[in-house]
Amino acid sequence: MDYTPTREAADKVAAAILRSGRSKASVAQAAGIPHTTFTRKINGDTEFTFGELLRIAEVLEIAPSNLTPSAFMAVA
Repeated sequence: MDYTPTREAADKVAAAILRSGRSKASVAQAAGIPHTTFTRKINGDTEFTFGELLRIAEVLEIAPSNLTPSAFMAVA
């Protein structure tokens, strides 16, 4: 499988959840994303929206930029 921004965001979300000690299901619920939809997004099958990434970041109490693909980062 090619590494894409969709896959990178999914991996970042999964890693942030793991670091938080919370379950994927609890984060999905708190972020207002249906569990089946969240699973598809974590698996990289569909993309997270920016709104979803923002809500997940709020739930995990981290900066939203921690969840966005590197292609969206500013280059100095």
